[in-house]
Amino acid sequence: MENLVKFVGMNIREIRKMKKLTQEELSEKSGLQTSFLAGVERGERNITLETLEKILNGLEVDAKTVFSFNNIVPDEHFSKKEIIDLILILLLERNSNDAKLIYNLTKQIFETYKSE
Repeated sequence: MENLVKFVGMNIREIRKMKKLTQEELSEKSGLQTSFLAGVERGERNITLETLEKILNGLEVDAKTVFSFNNIVPDEHFSKKEIIDLILILLLERNSNDAKLIYNLTKQIFETYKSE
């Protein structure tokens, strides 16, 4: 998934803000340069697992928190592909029955809009 780097970066930024940390404070806690961390948050840096571990330690969270994309709300800057990737992530976290229900609901919505 090509948007994974962007989504992880967005989550890192949101978690940092929720913890009321500046980029400078997080970079100090994680041992990374502020400019590098800013690139991570913008999704411009594809980080290693070692770097991710430093950031997780600085944020005092586990990896599951950074890889949970439920709180990302697509805005006008999101591409269609990015929105579809977020939908796919949500679907992959559900069981087959939930996925079928969501499919059927989506299909009904599309049929409703088609008839108008």
